[in-house]
Amino acid sequence: MTGRRIVADVGGTRSRFGISRGPGDLSEIRVYPTAGQSSFAEALATYVIDIGAGPAEGWCGGAYIAAAGPVDRGAVQLTNAAWSISAREVSQHLGGVSVALVNDLEAVGLLLPHLQAADLAPIGGVARAELIGSRIAVNVGTGFGAATAVRVGGTQWAIAAGEAGHMSLAPTTAEEAAVFGFGRTVEDLLSGVGIGRLYASHARGAVRGDRAADTVFAAAATDPAASRTAQMFSRLLGRITGDLVLATAAWDGAFLCGGVAKAWFDVADVGAFRAAFEDKGPMRARMSSVPTFAIIVPEPALLGLTHAAPRAG
Repeated sequence: MTGRRIVADVGGTRSRFGISRGPGDLSEIRVYPTAGQSSFAEALATYVIDIGAGPAEGWCGGAYIAAAGPVDRGAVQLTNAAWSISAREVSQHLGGVSVALVNDLEAVGLLLPHLQAADLAPIGGVARAELIGSRIAVNVGTGFGAATAVRVGGTQWAIAAGEAGHMSLAPTTAEEAAVFGFGRTVEDLLSGVGIGRLYASHARGAVRGDRAADTVFAAAATDPAASRTAQMFSRLLGRITGDLVLATAAWDGAFLCGGVAKAWFDVADVGAFRAAFEDKGPMRARMSSVPTFAIIVPEPALLGLTHAAPRAG
């Protein structure tokens, strides 16, 4: 049995594949539009052909798949795409090798204990040289998610991923109430579609062209509606990230990633982000000591999967 295994990060917009031979090793990366394939099985077959691997038997020692949705008994229905994935069916497709299926944020959580200074960019606040305790990954992309890494002894870590994007999000100012009203979830606003919603509200129905997150943020210097969108996004992201730190005791830091977060980093109102992050009443002093980072290493979910051993289901 070969030591090579397939790792896959399956999202609502894009699906990423790679080959790993061990912790931190990642090669043969390919990225496909999720909507461009009818199923995960088709995308996997396309990947195997693209890297010239031929039939899986004999070269594939297993697979670890991270998917953007809640995993239940070895299966997942993607939250923001029509695909469903079964670890058992993928194993059969790959000739019976061991296949593990996890939430996509669990994959990023697996990377948190292994991040180095060069993999991170501080987002205001403090930047600790050594991180030895619990921390949280926060992803803003097609959807919103989070996972906590907790040290359970020595070099052992436990990773817990939830569905933070579906928590309720209420306005706290008159401006927020006017812009997005009531009855919203976190993912309604802190996501690719959410940026479009915020922008449309700030633009008050004016025709502004493409409202993709990277386009909106890129226009922040010249478009007042885009600038207000970026500012509100900074405050909301800071508030929710701070809430997640409080809820999970992730005192050693919050680590942001995802396509929307990446686009935001270039125009981030760091002061507004940190002010909202720290504005937690009696916990303000404690929150001011919690660092916040952007994960800048490419493909954090795929890299995280290289640090885990495949397991059935």
